[in-house]
Amino acid sequence: MIEREVIIQSGDIKLKGILCLPDGDGPFPVLLYVSGSGPIDRNENIPGLPLNNSKIIAHHLAQQCIASLRYDKRGVGDSGGDFYSASHSDLVDDAVACTQFLQQQASIETAKIFVAGHSEGSIIAAQVATRQQNIAGIILLSPFCNEMETILMKQAQHLKSMVMGRKGFKALPLKFRTLLFDPTKTQKKLIKKTKESNKPFIRFLGFQKVPANWFRELFSYSVLDIEQKYRQSNVPALLIGGSKDFQCDPRDVVKIENIYGGLAEAHIVEDMSHLLRKEEEEPSVFNYHKQLKQTIMPEVLELIDAWLQRELHDKK
Repeated sequence: MIEREVIIQSGDIKLKGILCLPDGDGPFPVLLYVSGSGPIDRNENIPGLPLNNSKIIAHHLAQQCIASLRYDKRGVGDSGGDFYSASHSDLVDDAVACTQFLQQQASIETAKIFVAGHSEGSIIAAQVATRQQNIAGIILLSPFCNEMETILMKQAQHLKSMVMGRKGFKALPLKFRTLLFDPTKTQKKLIKKTKESNKPFIRFLGFQKVPANWFRELFSYSVLDIEQKYRQSNVPALLIGGSKDFQCDPRDVVKIENIYGGLAEAHIVEDMSHLLRKEEEEPSVFNYHKQLKQTIMPEVLELIDAWLQRELHDKK
């Protein structure tokens, strides 16, 4: 396996990433990995939450003679640009630029470019497949098919119920703070302030920097808009959700499968969280740091392997 630092030109912004190539002679099929929301680097790490999902998948695929590309989001890691001023469309443009970069590489079999997206990355992957005619298929990990405002409010309600349901003396300070700063009320204030602003980013609660462009664009998408973005991609799709994902409802996997019809293969992995790791307790953000001691559930890698091999075999 060889990992090569690469530069991808997206408009006037230079993105930095890693092209991971298997041992041996190419050209190789390739998977572009698009991370979820937030200031995430090429390995799908975010401050305080080092997942390394894209790195784990890249190294696994290299053993199957499949190349991969993962990259720092604009304004994150070594990439240029400003993350907090970026819109959702900017992030789609960046992913499209990555596929165009792959088309120019002698080591890549350009008829066999796949795109995988996690969380927000799932709808970006679908939009890339719509804009780029050479995409062989997409892999949607923890995808969503609901309005962003609805998703955020459900997450806030879940957080509140998790905090108030905790037992013991040690939970009292957190419960008291939750009563003072109700997550659902705070989320409503953030949504309202973001919608009313026309600035690329805003400050919330005096210190938190919020990518307002990104939020406003996603707030503008209705459920029908989101369904259409999946429908327009019209390529083979592998959908993988987790039964204990409280961030993206696993029932959305079934919705998206119905949109794709015969083009889709869908799976809901039992006891899997949004982080693609095993959740042994009730789904909660408080368990995320425990899950960092694990790696991606082997079922996910097995499903990706099997689907890619079938797609590659069918296209020989």
